[in-house]
Amino acid sequence: MITHKERFRNLFQGKSIDRVPFIDFMGNSNFPSCLERWKKEGLAPDADWETVHSIIGFDYQRGIYIDAKLLFYPEFPIEFIKREGDKTYTKNKWGGLELQKDGSELLPITLEGPVSDRDSWEQVKERLVGQIPNRMPKNLASLSKQAEETGLPVFAGDLPAGFFGALREILGLENLVYMFYDEPELINEIMDTLCDLWIDAYNFMQEHIAIDYIFIWEDMCSKTGPLISPDMFGEFLLPRYKRMINSVRKNEDLLLMVDTDGDGRLLVPLWIEGGVDIVVPWETQFGIEMKDVRKQYPKLGIIGAINKHALEHSRSDMDAELNKVPYMLEKGYYIPSLDHGVTNEVPWDNYQYFYDKLKEIIFKYS
Repeated sequence: MITHKERFRNLFQGKSIDRVPFIDFMGNSNFPSCLERWKKEGLAPDADWETVHSIIGFDYQRGIYIDAKLLFYPEFPIEFIKREGDKTYTKNKWGGLELQKDGSELLPITLEGPVSDRDSWEQVKERLVGQIPNRMPKNLASLSKQAEETGLPVFAGDLPAGFFGALREILGLENLVYMFYDEPELINEIMDTLCDLWIDAYNFMQEHIAIDYIFIWEDMCSKTGPLISPDMFGEFLLPRYKRMINSVRKNEDLLLMVDTDGDGRLLVPLWIEGGVDIVVPWETQFGIEMKDVRKQYPKLGIIGAINKHALEHSRSDMDAELNKVPYMLEKGYYIPSLDHGVTNEVPWDNYQYFYDKLKEIIFKYS
């Protein structure tokens, strides 16, 4: 009997499997208010997301997560700054100033990071150095046992562990894009510090637990393309991708995954050159044609590529969106999933219908 771990790894290594995983990969970004709506539409009053997953019959979401501290350590104290109308300003655990609007279910916006220049970098950089055992969760041994018992894939990384993603938190987005031009030496130093930290952290983890994939969180693209040019990516990020991946990939089974919203097509060749195996979640609402992507990159791992907004509309709209799944399954290296979390515009009946149909398709293809 093939395990979930083996099914996941074999798929992205081009090996035969019985079927692809049936997972809710982007479920961690679902709108919490979905449950409130669905309880008015037939879902049990005491239901939670675990209940929903059980009803739908997902294999799992992302697997077993190693929740290590992969940015500043010790983290900064969370501090209330001020209120302005419906906006709350807070210093977060990474030292940044963030904005949250009342009633919003989106992630807070980081307006400023703790670093704005060389002097402020010198004040915080020691929090990005070493202390690897202290950064690890205390339950590494039990996670390893859980992985053996369940056969689930194990992963590490995620927000904010990406070279662009982490720099957004450290510097703030606007400051970051200027500093690529104005302070390239400082950018290089910060990236090297992060690279050293993550190499040490991921290698330490692998001494205690078998990791199936490392999740590199970037979110560095908008609906019109990358937030920096491919040339700039090649100059600043690519060398660190290569160094980190070459240093942590102890065996061929370890997969490297990049997450970015928006349209990341211009960066795909660079990610592949850097050693990345999988890219998620492919927001096709921005004009991305997945057949073209697959033809161009026949062995690139892809998760996502189903427009989440299709679930807000009719069954025929959902069917039309699902029609592209068989082609992708036939070509391999693909797990069908929504391109982001489900919005509160999705009725409970639609959610069930969509995943019933997707499950039927998945179980038809080996």
